[in-house]
Amino acid sequence: MATVKSNILPKEKNIKDEWIRDVSQFIKRVNEYIQVKNSADSTVVYRGEPEVYPAPCRPNIFRKGVMDGNRFFEKNLFDTMRQNKLTGESRYLDNAIDAQHGEFPSRLLDVSYNCLTALYFAVTPYYHNREDALDDKDGMVFLFFVDEIFSPSAQNTNDNYDAIIKRDCGWYQDQQLFEKNHKFIDHTKLNNRIIAQQGAFILFPGDEPESLPEYMGYGIRIPGGAKPLIRRELKQLFGIHTGSIYPEIINLVGELSSKSKKLNTEEFSCKNELLYAWRQMEKELDYYLDYAMGLKKNKTNTNRRGNEEAVPVQVLMHIEHVIDSYRKGFLEFSRDWQEGQRHGQESQTGGLRREDLREVIEKYNQSVREFSQNMEQYGIGEISGELLLIHLD
Repeated sequence: MATVKSNILPKEKNIKDEWIRDVSQFIKRVNEYIQVKNSADSTVVYRGEPEVYPAPCRPNIFRKGVMDGNRFFEKNLFDTMRQNKLTGESRYLDNAIDAQHGEFPSRLLDVSYNCLTALYFAVTPYYHNREDALDDKDGMVFLFFVDEIFSPSAQNTNDNYDAIIKRDCGWYQDQQLFEKNHKFIDHTKLNNRIIAQQGAFILFPGDEPESLPEYMGYGIRIPGGAKPLIRRELKQLFGIHTGSIYPEIINLVGELSSKSKKLNTEEFSCKNELLYAWRQMEKELDYYLDYAMGLKKNKTNTNRRGNEEAVPVQVLMHIEHVIDSYRKGFLEFSRDWQEGQRHGQESQTGGLRREDLREVIEKYNQSVREFSQNMEQYGIGEISGELLLIHLD
């Protein structure tokens, strides 16, 4: 399946481009992004990175190449940690959280509920280095808007993680479609570092790091020259610094009650993973429709031949490429499912019924049709809607 490796669309959208010089400007900018997103149903989390990486927001297991040629690296690592008493947990996801904060490679991406914590990481390198070691480089803070939460103690979350680590779930294995199913895993109060950072995680399920979808977040650039002042303000005004004291666990009733309304407790199953992928595509299409309408409204675009166009053709091609990546993923899954049906391989079909598969594919087709119709209805441009549909045998 073709994956989306590049991002040609700007994330700034309705907010003018400006660099952050101090904490007050940063907070103001974060608030502007939240107002632009205007989604009361979303949970906002943040991530800070001390450099502007070519491929940002990637778990460290994909940066170190440790899985090259070893598909069971993570399982072997966790089993070794248990053997050496480096983790006292019996579930692989709990082992992964311990590994993450024991500086082992992990497919979990650290995020925080606190934007100032993320800002600290954007202006401060890892504590093994001097605080000013990267002051000659710009940093980044990313905002992510998530509307489904997975609990680290829930059965569905652990079943999903086990399927990734053990590689014993036939219908789930080697399906590039499911690499798009990034999942936001809420924090746990059992790890002191997570408490201090008000941390949580985004799970990357694939063997390759599928980029987070563009609808999900925004980025704020932090100039290297502003890092010393921001570090000083974070310490003096908010008590955020390398030696910060871990907070006590108090006043969780309201927080947990609010999160429980958005908690995803669906059973980890083949059909639910397919529906999750379809919902991800729906969100991406909503994002692109809003983005394209903004382009059409705010300016007139001219192509190379001097003809006016509502939306640049390269944007339409990018949108088609995103849809096609889902189409190829669903087709690949369908072919593998049908092969499993013919040979009676339950592990490959995941108990998925033919009518369930057709239901999901029809949802996909309907979403593509509606998106294509909206693009034409609003005079934005045409995409190859019919060519992007899926027709099962």
